[in-house]
Amino acid sequence: AKVITVEPLPSLPVLKDLVVNLEPFFEKWKRIRPGLHPRDKKSKTLAIVPPTSELGKQTTAKWNCITCACCYSACGMADDRKGYLGPAAINKAMLRLMDPRDDTPGITDERLRVLNDESGVWRCHAQFNCVAACPKKINLTDSIMKMKRALLRPGKFHDKRHFIDG
Repeated sequence: AKVITVEPLPSLPVLKDLVVNLEPFFEKWKRIRPGLHPRDKKSKTLAIVPPTSELGKQTTAKWNCITCACCYSACGMADDRKGYLGPAAINKAMLRLMDPRDDTPGITDERLRVLNDESGVWRCHAQFNCVAACPKKINLTDSIMKMKRALLRPGKFHDKRHFIDG
């Protein structure tokens, strides 16, 4: 008989039995400004992102995050360093940085600052625990590695047109 272990998510404070406090996870999530910030908030037109475009190809598998915090609780760096953003927040920030609809002045720079500080992407040591824990099978380590490379040339996020061409 196969043994199944049921326990609270590690790295998060236990409230009772299997219930954990997700506040530490969502506090870090909020730091990357996860909401969509369009320049024209009154516009009713939708930005169409063709699946064959660069943005469509790069983001299709990464939009499925259900913010369950499994990746965060599996991450040894999130447990070790209380300030680390965690894989889900970094993945969401990457998606927003690439999204052509998200273009309010200043938001891109703010996200890049948060990602590039000591508790941002550079804390990831590519252990792949987040990938193994993700119930949606999102390759979060891939997102983090892409963000590390992109931060070496942050100007690419100020002109999002190249993400939707193609």
